[in-house]
Amino acid sequence: MMTVKDNPFVAEGVQAMTAPSNTKRVLFVDDEQFVLDGLKRTLHSLRTEWQMDFSTSGEDALRKLATREFDVVVTDMRMPGMSGAELLTEVLQRYPNTVRIVLSGTVEHDLVLRSATTAHQYLVKPCDAATLRGTLEAALRIRAMLSSAKLRSLISRMTSLPSLPTVYAQLVKSLENEEVSSRELGQIIAQDVGMTTKILQLANSAFFGLYRYVASPAEAAVYLGVDTIRALTLSTSVFSAFRQTGLTETLIEQLQRHSMATGALGAAIAKAAGLPKKACDCSLIGGFLHDVGKLVLAISCANEYESLIVASQKEKLTCHELEQRQFGSTHAEIGAYLLWLWGLPDAVCQAVAFHHDPAAFSADTFTAAAAIHVADALEHESSAPAHSAGCPSIDMEYLTRLGLADRLEAWRLLVRSSADEGSQA
Repeated sequence: MMTVKDNPFVAEGVQAMTAPSNTKRVLFVDDEQFVLDGLKRTLHSLRTEWQMDFSTSGEDALRKLATREFDVVVTDMRMPGMSGAELLTEVLQRYPNTVRIVLSGTVEHDLVLRSATTAHQYLVKPCDAATLRGTLEAALRIRAMLSSAKLRSLISRMTSLPSLPTVYAQLVKSLENEEVSSRELGQIIAQDVGMTTKILQLANSAFFGLYRYVASPAEAAVYLGVDTIRALTLSTSVFSAFRQTGLTETLIEQLQRHSMATGALGAAIAKAAGLPKKACDCSLIGGFLHDVGKLVLAISCANEYESLIVASQKEKLTCHELEQRQFGSTHAEIGAYLLWLWGLPDAVCQAVAFHHDPAAFSADTFTAAAAIHVADALEHESSAPAHSAGCPSIDMEYLTRLGLADRLEAWRLLVRSSADEGSQA
């Protein structure tokens, strides 16, 4: 189970889940030598911490990747010969453990959309030194979050998360209407965990030029616009329908329903507890995405995960306990890893990472992670017999220490009303 010391964004310099190697390797690719020279000067002070290499073409970059392992590849998009998008496609296929970052002055719509299927994060030239260093340091810390190389590779390969066929079909049908608004599309996207995760990744990336946090899929859809959403759905297939892989569609539907309800209830609990608006927004989105790690496992390890769910009923253990035993990490850690890798805001990632153990994140403060923790348990409680196998329980010792145990009944009353608020997310 992750602790606050395992969190690469809680404090600088703390040890992550797996101790990082002494040298981290970063490969920069740009056809302009003066750009590479500028990067060398900008990052000169880090030469003792990072081993940096530089290539002026995609072909040369692949030759270097074939001879040594790199933790991160940072590439321009528009280059003669092999483009940045083509290079990242090769890196994705051959070296999936490598974090893939675009650093480009090209903001042409088609190239941005192409990179949406290959890049983890996006930076725009000119990029100030603090942003570049911060992004790379975060990427290197992210690499140390999961001890399992298999899980890191599995997650790094993911460029999108498929959606329920019914929701995807609704989105495609709506796009056939020339009069459809981006807000209407946002309301459809807000019904699906996979679509919400991807649209928040894109809307919060520097490529789309918005330098403030986009807090909801509806807001993200309005910002990106109908044409971009149409391209993401029909051209690049970033949005796609879930295909049966052994795991029943009913289970995915249950996960989606639970996620939506938990997000709405988490926001209501955060508001009732007097948390600031940013924390309430984080409780909403973090609650909606709190089980994204389950979706990752359900898609990538369908048979294993279906067996795990059956085992949780037989052994009367929660899914996250069995996940730890079988995969070496829980869905909370796996989901947070994906969200951090995709550049979603730290506060949302932290809330997802610690939603089963909020006291490990903040022992003396009620946070968004705590609101999601309570909402998750109460939502399970409302849809299944109390204390049934596989359902998470509330950390009553934590709530008692905060003097909030007596609010639990009032929070239970929010379960029904929160569904209406969730539909407006």
